Amino acid sequence: MSDIPSLHPAPASLLPGAFRRRGTPIVVALVMLAAAASAQAQDDVIAAARAMSASGQRPKALAMLEGHLTEAPRDVDARLVYGLMLSWDGRYDDARVELRRILVQTPEYKDARVALMNVEWWTGHNAEATDLAAQILTRDPGDPEARLMKQRLDARRRPWSVSTGYSLDSFNDDGDPWHEFETSIGFETPRGSVIVRGTNATRFGYRDQLVEFEAYPSLRAGTYAYIAIGGATRRDLFPEYRAAFDLYQSVGHGLELSGGYRRLQFSTPVSIYSGSATKYVGQWALMERVYFVPGDESNSWSFHTESRRYVGSAGTSYVAATYSHGFNREEPLGVGDSIRLRSNTVRGQASLDVTPRNQVRVTVSTSRQERVLRTPMWQTTVSVSTAYRF
Repeated sequence: MSDIPSLHPAPASLLPGAFRRRGTPIVVALVMLAAAASAQAQDDVIAAARAMSASGQRPKALAMLEGHLTEAPRDVDARLVYGLMLSWDGRYDDARVELRRILVQTPEYKDARVALMNVEWWTGHNAEATDLAAQILTRDPGDPEARLMKQRLDARRRPWSVSTGYSLDSFNDDGDPWHEFETSIGFETPRGSVIVRGTNATRFGYRDQLVEFEAYPSLRAGTYAYIAIGGATRRDLFPEYRAAFDLYQSVGHGLELSGGYRRLQFSTPVSIYSGSATKYVGQWALMERVYFVPGDESNSWSFHTESRRYVGSAGTSYVAATYSHGFNREEPLGVGDSIRLRSNTVRGQASLDVTPRNQVRVTVSTSRQERVLRTPMWQTTVSVSTAYRF
């Protein structure tokens, strides 16, 4: 019997060195191939289920996914598709169970949280939908689905808002300070907000008022616009009329782009073209806005770079720092805002939801403006505003 070779493999320590060296890569390769095959099988199941659902065979698609999840209960991607299809069929309680199972297993799976948020909205569970939207915005303040959901929930719970604000501009050349006071009332609808705003300004020894109508219509998740039209009462500081339009589009990967136009109707009208790009990275937003003003003798450019950090449990409060070259104001409204100056501005801002109903915003900026045949002028601006939602 001692001459019969053993049928059991030899311990690794007794194997030839060359085999041990080659064996490890072989094992790793086999594991990688098995994982790739498993992932391919999961993708095939999901693709087949989606194709069935699209062709009107949703019961068959659900049965296929259910069988797959019995064998692979940790396949969260397949479970997400399963939960979505259940919600599309109106089986909200079943969908809620599946989506919650995903979040227990993978708490950071944002798509599952978004799907659960929609289920809670469709079933009238506003408190749950609000909480889920806040959880998403806290992690990703630029998420278009959560932003649209917050808008819908605000329109249902607290559609009205009133705000007031005061701004003071002082100068180092002993010039008279500028004063500006504004008040507005807004109404939130499921399709976007509308605002009526009045601004009273005192500058250069003149006083003027600007009355504007603004709207932020949401065309779909990730696509919205800014529309404004207004006119002055005296036309001393503000234009005869001011019109503005921007279109915003989320293009994925946390990137949002916009393009727009401004028209300030003074005795010599001013046309302003704008563009912006915003990149959301975690709780940060990096923004770049550009204004272009064509002229008869020369063109003018204005650049604004902002870094914003979102804070708080609702995902809407933030602190920000901005650098501007060109216009010392991010949104030109009247005389002094659109003058083509070579200015550099540093701005700090905090916008905080102190309660679910109250918001406070504080902005402080300083601007160095070059002047022909004169020393540069420093302009310091402090503004405070508060809003109340009801």
